[in-house]
Amino acid sequence: MNEEEIRQFLSGLDREPGPTVKKVQFPRFEQAGTPGMPGVRISLEYLDDVEVDVSAELGQTAMTVREFLSLHEGSVIGLDRAAGETIDVVVNGVKLARGEVLVINDLFVLRIHSIAHPQAPGVERQP
Repeated sequence: MNEEEIRQFLSGLDREPGPTVKKVQFPRFEQAGTPGMPGVRISLEYLDDVEVDVSAELGQTAMTVREFLSLHEGSVIGLDRAAGETIDVVVNGVKLARGEVLVINDLFVLRIHSIAHPQAPGVERQP
């Protein structure tokens, strides 16, 4: 487009009516129900089968790309926590609990010590 065509295009935009904006009215949360069944509340049991990602974080460390690429079978990576120290339980990227690692029947298991409220201080979202 040349400069004249650009000016004509831009001047045409001024003449077109702008979009119509309307304020949306949402029902109050406690009044929401199943369509056709207003006021019906859904039980938390409907969430029983929803899967979440749970991980136990043993510790962290920082290393350069060179150090990472030089790892091989048998390499040892030091973490920022001592053996036997409590570990964090992360649910969908949020630290929600603390516990300890145990071994039962040759399997690692986790015993939960405490569960934090999601909005409590110290509960932080993991990247």
